[in-house]
Amino acid sequence: MNALLALIRERRVIVCCGSGGVGKTTTAAAIALEGARQGRRTCVVTIDPARRLADALGLGSLPNTPTRVEGPWRGELWAVMLDTRSTFDAAVTRYARDQAQAEAIQESPLYRELRDALSGTHEYMAVEKLCQLDQEATSTSSWWTPRPRAVPPTSSAPLIT
Repeated sequence: MNALLALIRERRVIVCCGSGGVGKTTTAAAIALEGARQGRRTCVVTIDPARRLADALGLGSLPNTPTRVEGPWRGELWAVMLDTRSTFDAAVTRYARDQAQAEAIQESPLYRELRDALSGTHEYMAVEKLCQLDQEATSTSSWWTPRPRAVPPTSSAPLIT
């Protein structure tokens, strides 16, 4: 247990992954909560469209932007449910030369087809959201995935520093 507490205290990102029904949501929420108890600003991110994380945190819903979860901890606890479409559109807007270029891309039938149907888009947008949260200076992100194939292939261990 001391090793886990040390990881929560020291790491910026902790990834929880595994096969279905092993407790990824519960584990990720508990890690983020402990980080908040330790005084850190934490964010737990789900890429599963099911509402289990919102239900576990007592929230009606979770948007694609961090929602603060109030509680008796010293730090901050935030939660996000990935919306692939919105995250992809935001990435296009962020990397486009200007707003006109972003709109032209987003109105393209090819772009919409790729965004909505391309294999791996959900997983790519999960990494994009994680990078976005990291750039916004969230001190610890506890990110869980609903299935092992959702972890980027460069990750060989469940913890990324």
